[in-house]
Amino acid sequence: MVIEAYGKTDRGRVRNENEDVILLDNSFSLFLVCDGMGGHRRGEVAAELAAAAIQRSIEATSDRYDVSWPFGYVFELSLDANRLSTGIRLANRQVWRRSEQTLECTGMATTVAAILIAGNRLIVGNVGDSRVYLLREHQLHQYSTDDTMIASLVRRGLMTPADAASHPMRNVVTQSAGSRETVDVHLREELLQTEDVLLLCTDGLYSVVQEEEIQSILDSERSVERSVERLVVAALAAGGPDNISAVALRYS
Repeated sequence: MVIEAYGKTDRGRVRNENEDVILLDNSFSLFLVCDGMGGHRRGEVAAELAAAAIQRSIEATSDRYDVSWPFGYVFELSLDANRLSTGIRLANRQVWRRSEQTLECTGMATTVAAILIAGNRLIVGNVGDSRVYLLREHQLHQYSTDDTMIASLVRRGLMTPADAASHPMRNVVTQSAGSRETVDVHLREELLQTEDVLLLCTDGLYSVVQEEEIQSILDSERSVERSVERLVVAALAAGGPDNISAVALRYS
């Protein structure tokens, strides 16, 4: 197994601060993006807390069996899916508690989009609206689940994707790490295939760069570094209204 990975985060053209955080931990095959919310740098604190908590949890459970403490083991999930789920839920607890204990951190929260690779198995976990995509055989697939009000309406058949794309409330997030005491972590498991390309990104990228262009860039570049650089440039060229973060991986 060989994983080529590269990530980049950019403030964008409008925001004064960058509250996104990315993590590439090749030693444990853990990769994630977090989009902090709360303003006045509190979002950055939330994102950093969450990323660090997930990384510590994955490292601590790499050779242990109590991987789901203190939430309990879900037998319908694999061992590694339980590890990632627990890490994200612990991150939520960390951010929630800091928000309660520190006045200047009140109301902070963060999205989490994370992947853990174990051999040829991919585990995707997310909370919020940061995304994970998989490019396979020239087709782009979203593997994360958007926690937004509009995305929920689309999943229930109450709104079309076309209408959702331009809806003024499309970015209203329904849950994120730290926004409430417990969160529902979206999980997905998949067997990887040679030359699969994965992309983790915040809405500062996908909200201004169409999926067709994302697919074209990922599909046309052999270098994940070059793919990420082009994606960030595309988001900046589209106005860069938000922080932009992208992590790309190629599996072989």
